[in-house]
Amino acid sequence: MSTGNVVDATPTPLETPISGGNNDTTQGGNNGASDQQHPGTTSGEQGSGNRRSLSPESGQSRVRTLGNAPVSIAALAACNKPIEDFRASNISKATALSRIYTTLTDALPADPTGVEEAFARYIVILENHEHHLSEAECRSNRQRSKSPVEEQFDEEELSRPTKRAKPDESQYPWVVSDFIHSVTLSPSLTASLNLLKLYSVDPKGTKRSLINSPTCPEFPDSEWTNILAGRAVNLDTVLTGYYSTSNNDERIESIGDLDIKFGTVAPTKIVSSAGEWTIAWNRASRATSMAFPHRAGELADYAEYIIALFAATDILFHDRVILFDKAVRRRVGSRRDLELTHFDKFADLRTAHMDSIGAAVVQRLPISKVPSTSRKKQEACNRWNEGLCLLDGSQCRRLHVCNKCSKGGHKGPECPSSQ
Repeated sequence: MSTGNVVDATPTPLETPISGGNNDTTQGGNNGASDQQHPGTTSGEQGSGNRRSLSPESGQSRVRTLGNAPVSIAALAACNKPIEDFRASNISKATALSRIYTTLTDALPADPTGVEEAFARYIVILENHEHHLSEAECRSNRQRSKSPVEEQFDEEELSRPTKRAKPDESQYPWVVSDFIHSVTLSPSLTASLNLLKLYSVDPKGTKRSLINSPTCPEFPDSEWTNILAGRAVNLDTVLTGYYSTSNNDERIESIGDLDIKFGTVAPTKIVSSAGEWTIAWNRASRATSMAFPHRAGELADYAEYIIALFAATDILFHDRVILFDKAVRRRVGSRRDLELTHFDKFADLRTAHMDSIGAAVVQRLPISKVPSTSRKKQEACNRWNEGLCLLDGSQCRRLHVCNKCSKGGHKGPECPSSQ
C-alpha cells in the first residue's frame, strides 16, 4: 500500500447511461479539483472505499475511485456504445451483451452483485428495443396484407366518431341530494328505481329479452318501450291492440341520436267509458307487473281507486275521470318519487279535471256565441238597395229592406223619408 499523501476526492454523480442518445452525459459538479491526486498517489487501494453499481438507472451515490472520474465516465460510455450499435443494427444482440458484460466486469472487478444488477437492466433495455421493432414489423405486415375492402373498412372506422368517454357520475350536482333523498323512498320505489337503471343500460336488449320470454303477455310493442322506460302507458293504444286483427308493423331505425319511426298507427279506439278503461287497464297492469313484479299491489289498489271514482260519478261525466287518470299516470311516469297510490299528491289534478270549477273543465265547456249569420241578418243589403243583388231575400245573408229607414217594400233611393 502506498504511503503517499492522498487528496480525499468527492465522487461526481453520474447520469444514467441511456439518456436519449447522449452517451457521455454527466451531472458533474467539480470534475477538476475533487479528482486530482498528488504525484505518487496510487489508484488501486483495496482498503476502504465507496463503490457504485453501473446500472442504467443508478442515481447519485458514492462510487469507488478508479484512478479518477473520467475512467468511470468512460465505462458508462463503453456500455452505451454497444446499445447504440445494436439499435442501428450494426451488431447483434449477443455481441452487444458480451461487450457490455466485459465492460462492467472490468469497471467493477470487486462487485459481482453490482455487475449482475447492472447487466440485468441493460438486458431489459435491449429486449424493449426488440419488442418495439417486432410491433412495428407486425403493423407493417398487416397493412401490406390488407385487401382494398379491408382498407376501405379501416378508413370508415377512422372516419366514425370516437366513442364518447363515460362521464364521472359523481360530479353530477344532483348526486348528493339523490343520495340523501333515497333514504326517504319506500322499498317499492327503491326497487323500481334500481330496475329502471338496469333497463336503461341496454333498452333494446332488455326489450328483446322480455318479448321473447315464454311468460310475456300480449301487449303493443310501443307500450313495452314506455313501461321499460318508466313512462305512462297509452291506454288508447292498448285498447286498440285488444280489438285489432292486424299486426303492429311499427319499426324504429336509429341514425345517431335520431330515432325514425315507420308504420306507426294512430289508435283507432279511444277509451271513453268505465268498461273500456277496465279492459285496457287490466292488460296494462299485467304487462307492468311483468317488468316490475313488486308493483302488483300498487296497481291493484289504483284500479280500485279509479273504479270507485267511476261509480261515484255520473256516466255523463266519466270522460272527466278518464282525463284525471291520464294526468295522474303522466305525473307518476315523469317522477321517481311517486307511486300511483299517493292519492294525496293528486288533489290538484282532481280539481283541475273533475270539479266544475276546474281549469281543464272550464276550457272544455262550449262557449255560447251569437251566430255571425244572425248578427249579419239584421243589416240591410246595400247591393239590393242599389239593384245589384241577384239573390232572393231568403238566400241573401242580409235583409232586403231599405238601408235608410229599415222598412220593406222600397229601396233606399225610393225611401219616402228622404223625399
